[in-house]
Amino acid sequence: MENNFRVNNIINNMDEHESFLEIRVLISLDEASRIIGSKGNTISKIRDNNKVKIGISKMVPGCSDRILTSTGKINHVANSLGDIVEALLLSYNNEKEQDENDVSIMQKKKFPFPFLNHILPLPSLNEIKNPLELKNIGYIRLLLLNSQLSSIIGKQGIKIKSLIEKNGVKIVASKDFLPDSNERILEIQGFPSSISNTINDIGLILIDDKENNNTIGLNNGKIYYPHLKNSIDNDEVKATVLVPENFVGAMLGKQGKRLNSLRKYTNTKIIAAKSVETKDDHVYFFTITGNTMKNVLMAESMLIKNLETEMQRRQDRLENEET
Repeated sequence: MENNFRVNNIINNMDEHESFLEIRVLISLDEASRIIGSKGNTISKIRDNNKVKIGISKMVPGCSDRILTSTGKINHVANSLGDIVEALLLSYNNEKEQDENDVSIMQKKKFPFPFLNHILPLPSLNEIKNPLELKNIGYIRLLLLNSQLSSIIGKQGIKIKSLIEKNGVKIVASKDFLPDSNERILEIQGFPSSISNTINDIGLILIDDKENNNTIGLNNGKIYYPHLKNSIDNDEVKATVLVPENFVGAMLGKQGKRLNSLRKYTNTKIIAAKSVETKDDHVYFFTITGNTMKNVLMAESMLIKNLETEMQRRQDRLENEET
């Protein structure tokens, strides 16, 4: 991966109206907190420096994700998102656990919501010239409608290959749609400036797609928003937690005692079954059913907390073994 210059301040051959774009990004609660910064200083600085509108969706109880939206001229939006990646890297790399010669802690984070976890493998020393730059490689998760992704990938993957080669980044699209939507994730990994340039090129593709096919825009597909998968039928409330297969045993506990204890404490029914919606054999649905929203939300929150704790425990053990 090569560190590129930032996007040019002028986009040629486009008028004022056509150069505007909105890009949505999937972020975790922890990332949202770091992007906002103390007293909102970090996000305010990024807004002002790039002359864009940036918003972050409200926290939804029980959900571990939020949506960041940047709106403005294409190159301004691209640069703002590059600045967000850079701000996250700076924040994570200042942690005392960060190794100067290792990938950023940002790259090693694990999340209970599967769509927050990386699709791409961790960057390696073989990909860069300066080993000290390894920790400065970040990533971003763009949210795009399936029709938009098709335009970005191009016939036989020609367009996406061109983006990768031109900007020195890695790019991959998720196979599954986010819950209850027509959106998928486009994950980009690289230096912040390289990510900016890539998003600028993606923006131009989307604008061109709008001019030729009129397929861009939120009215042409169901967009994702953070929410609990719940419903009320016959006075029953339901919610679902997605759990990676290799963590199911820990969630159940020995002879299922851990899950049984959670059921009794929250007065809910909890059933674990393989995912059907995501078509992923490596993900289980933990479906929670109860008579009150309060009990179901409590059970859902405790499940997520147990999962996060187990993920962190395994990550710590792995790092200790490596040292």
